[in-house]
Amino acid sequence: MLRKPHWRRLVWPTLFVLALIAGGCHREVVAPGDPVAAVKGLAQALHDNDVVRYWRLSMPPALQKQMEARWKARLATAPAPTEQQEKDYARQMARLTAPDAEEKLYRSLDPKLKKLEAEIGSQWPMMQTTAGIFIKGIIQANDKLSPAEKDHAQSVGLAVLDWAQPAVFTDRARAKQAITVMVSTARELALPTLAQARALELVPALEKIGIALKGGKQLGLIYGLDADTALANVDAKLVAASGDVATMAVSYPLLGKTVSFQMDMVRRDGRWYSADAVHDAEAELAKPVPAKPAAIAP
Repeated sequence: MLRKPHWRRLVWPTLFVLALIAGGCHREVVAPGDPVAAVKGLAQALHDNDVVRYWRLSMPPALQKQMEARWKARLATAPAPTEQQEKDYARQMARLTAPDAEEKLYRSLDPKLKKLEAEIGSQWPMMQTTAGIFIKGIIQANDKLSPAEKDHAQSVGLAVLDWAQPAVFTDRARAKQAITVMVSTARELALPTLAQARALELVPALEKIGIALKGGKQLGLIYGLDADTALANVDAKLVAASGDVATMAVSYPLLGKTVSFQMDMVRRDGRWYSADAVHDAEAELAKPVPAKPAAIAP
């Protein structure tokens, strides 16, 4: 007569298989050896809200390790938030995560929408023009953006401005949907205090940014801006190549227009990465290591 197998004989092999599957899901991210595939890989990572993968595809593994170490050094030396900053952050997160948050937030927003609806209509053309000038000015004044990043940001900003209409932003049904997304995103972030948010190490922080990105894209979709469709249709062509540097022409559809910009890629150890990401990381690492805060005497 066959004996019934002991439960341990069934459980341990099952756990072993599950561990292998989990390990496969977190396998090392390797950047492509082709610049076109590298650009599309970055777009796909954003499409999937996987900011960790996007970051790993943006720079070589050795640089990633250095940046993680620098992040830890900055965490160790960052000044603590002020009491007022803590209170403001906690109050906003409490509003967004309360059990009745959706109802209270909409009740607070509705009078503002009514006021906006009454005032914005006749002034919208002038506001669009002013906003366009402001967008161009603030982007050009940002010295942290490369020329290619400035061109890209300006193209996106102007495309959104041309598309935007007052009726879209005063629509009550959309406002209710937007509040629901904001509340669910805040709950999923699960960061009720500023101290918790500031204590995140690099990869967990990127994971939280992925949650925020997902929420932002859901908000955009409510108002007619489909970021995932744009990312799924990114096109990249090689414009010029010289040694380990390649210039790409990148384009994607957005709000009935085509957004186009150039993007430089650099090759390291046979793999292609974003030149801006690599150069920004190297510039950060070239700065002095943050000093540890002085001990406070008792």
